[in-house]
Amino acid sequence: MTTNNNYSTGVYIHIPFCIKKCNYCAFLSEGICENSKYEKEPMGSFVAEEDCTELWNRKIQRYVNSLIKEIEIRGKGEIVNSVFFGGGTPSILSASQVNSVIEAVKNNFSLEKGCEITLEANPATLSFEKLRGYREAGVNRLSLGVQSTRDSTLKYLGRIHSAEQAAGDVRLARKAGFDNINLDLIFAVPGTGIPDVMKDLENITALEPEHISFYSLQLEEGTPFFRAFEEGKLHEVPDDIDRQMYHRGCEFLKERGYIHYEISNFARPGRESRHNLKYWSMEPYYGLGLGASSFLPVFSEEGKIPARHRSLSGEAPENGGHEKDFFYRSTNVSDLDEYCKNIENDTYKPGEIHRNNEKDSISEGIFTGLRRMEGITWQEIYRLSEDFHETQNCSDAVAEQWFRKYYDEQTGELEDFAAGGFVIVDSRGMRLTQKGIDISNKIMALFV
Repeated sequence: MTTNNNYSTGVYIHIPFCIKKCNYCAFLSEGICENSKYEKEPMGSFVAEEDCTELWNRKIQRYVNSLIKEIEIRGKGEIVNSVFFGGGTPSILSASQVNSVIEAVKNNFSLEKGCEITLEANPATLSFEKLRGYREAGVNRLSLGVQSTRDSTLKYLGRIHSAEQAAGDVRLARKAGFDNINLDLIFAVPGTGIPDVMKDLENITALEPEHISFYSLQLEEGTPFFRAFEEGKLHEVPDDIDRQMYHRGCEFLKERGYIHYEISNFARPGRESRHNLKYWSMEPYYGLGLGASSFLPVFSEEGKIPARHRSLSGEAPENGGHEKDFFYRSTNVSDLDEYCKNIENDTYKPGEIHRNNEKDSISEGIFTGLRRMEGITWQEIYRLSEDFHETQNCSDAVAEQWFRKYYDEQTGELEDFAAGGFVIVDSRGMRLTQKGIDISNKIMALFV
């Protein structure tokens, strides 16, 4: 297939179903067995494929069919080097359903050799046969939502698996052929302390995953935890303890050989999440499925992408275009029936579209770039501006000079943060220190 660009795009695929929504989850998803038999069963006894009603099986299959059709409508042969199944719980799908979606992506996009294909999975929805089926379908990276290695915490979070089952699923995944596994871990759960977090990390690293996501629990509006907090029934872990958990966890993981490459993410060398790096590097991606968001270049009238459209990594299309074109963000509709009906009628209608102007792109670039531990360079920021031209010989000094002029009012505050040891500002660019991560939102807010 041909394409108008010469850089790689990502594809995010949303699966909005799960067995039972967790108490902290605010993602767009629907629990298919809420208030069902599971509530009376012991932990780890629930198997999705065996307990789903025929009605839900039909509902899920209808969604998969619509998803495939959206891929066929929107895919134009763009080069893709990462595919990510997120949710919800993508592992609620059968291996054959996942295979059919991957085949649709292959048929409508141009997948690079070695394309990273990640599938998020939850323990209690897996078996060796299903894992082997995913691997044979082309999934080569598994992201497992372990969240804790203590059953009491898992029950409090509303998870449906046991710690033993999660560890067993990692072993099954290895047996099925997965050599790239991420494990998610949540810290700062009410009722837990620093020793609990350190024990979780010991147990997690003993499973030898290639990647670990290490997140602080956030109370999101609309969740059971948030309602409990408003009613005074839930008390958050104090900020100082939260930060101690984080920093001690970071040191522990680095001592175990993991590279701290993003605020909440750690990887063995060369095992960083290719797809998530797109989000933090302003690289384009398609969002497919219910409520999914896309970040794509605006095409000129000639069907070409403006030369200024580039990611923070410096990749850019070869063709020129209109001077004022920037990226745009679009979000799919969030009503399941509306989404399926539109697609079934051969109509793709995004729910929202926002076209970035220069300030949007620069602000987003700085915000996401500072999440990377390597930070963001002056040249990366300058490339997002209207003043940058493809033929220009741009040095670090020129780019820094442009930045300081563009953010003239903010540079004083930035230097204050640097003097306080929160951010490192040098001739190359800027990056947060370990200390600065604790006030990262305040630093990033300078450039919004």
